[in-house]
Amino acid sequence: MSLKKPDASALPPAGWRNWIEVPLVIIGGLLVFSLMGLSVSDALLRSFFNKPIFGANDYAQILLSFLVSLSFPLCVLAGRLIAIDTLVLKLPHMTQSVLDWLVTILGVFMLGYLAWRAFSNALEAATFGESTMLLQLPYGPSYYAVAAGCALAALVLALERLSR
Repeated sequence: MSLKKPDASALPPAGWRNWIEVPLVIIGGLLVFSLMGLSVSDALLRSFFNKPIFGANDYAQILLSFLVSLSFPLCVLAGRLIAIDTLVLKLPHMTQSVLDWLVTILGVFMLGYLAWRAFSNALEAATFGESTMLLQLPYGPSYYAVAAGCALAALVLALERLSR
C-alpha cells in the first residue's frame, strides 16, 4: 500500500482563501455559462430563423468585462501569474527570497495602480455617459468591476506573500 501525499493543487482551498475563491468561482462559472448560452442562442437563432438576439454583442461585451475582472484574483489564488524564473532558480536561496518579495511588492503596486485607473475611468464613463453602441448599456459598471477585480487581486497577492 502506497501512501502518497496529495498534490497541493488538487486540495480545496483552506482558511481565508475559501471566502474569496469559492464565490468567485461560482460567479465566474455562472457568467461563463451565461455568455456561452447567449452566444449559442444568438448563433442558432441567426442561422435557423434569421432572428438574432438584439444587442447580443453588447451583452457579451459587458459579461466578458465582468468575467475578466473575476479572473484577476483567481489567477493570483491559483498561482498562475506569469513568471520567468529560469535564471532566478540558479541564484542563492536568500537572493531568490528577496526577488520574490520585490516582485510581489511591484505586482501589488501595479494592480493597485490598475484598480485606481479603472475606478477613475468608471467615474469618467459615468460623467460622460459612455455606453455600448446598440443597447446603450453603461460602461461604468464594467470599469467598477475591473477596479474591484484588480484591487482584490492586489490584496490577495499581498496576503499570499505574507502567509508564506
